[in-house]
Amino acid sequence: MPRYAYRCNSCNAEFLTVHGADERLETCTECMTSGALTKLLTKPSYGIKKKSIKKVGKITEDFIEESKRALEKQRKELDIQR
Repeated sequence: MPRYAYRCNSCNAEFLTVHGADERLETCTECMTSGALTKLLTKPSYGIKKKSIKKVGKITEDFIEESKRALEKQRKELDIQR
């Protein structure tokens, strides 16, 4: 679920909360005032794992090796057809 930041216009408290995108918090969790909250802009977090990111050089090497294997397979198929 996404995180949302709110500011209470009554007590000036700022806090984060988690709820669905179609929901909206109405009551301040600090002073319990209803209707005094302003939704703040927050930076999205996507949770990208750095371990899963390959370096460009590694991706290129993998592509070259895969292409070599595919070419070798095609050569063998052409030799069989002759």
